[in-house]
Amino acid sequence: MTMQAIRQVEDLPEWSTRVQLSQFIEVSVQTLARWKVEGRGPRVTKIGQAVRYRKADVLSWLDSLSEAS
Repeated sequence: MTMQAIRQVEDLPEWSTRVQLSQFIEVSVQTLARWKVEGRGPRVTKIGQAVRYRKADVLSWLDSLSEAS
């Protein structure tokens, strides 16, 4: 992992909004919403009406992608 990638991971909030996560993994907000409906992508936590992504779940999901390829 490059130093830039490490800094980016460190900058990811413990709980990310869909906008924050879309910027981090460089996909659109609409893609994240579609993945949620399809049961794909990182695990989603709803806090009231707000959709949030826990940092540990995002990193685990990213790890699973590299193992599958």
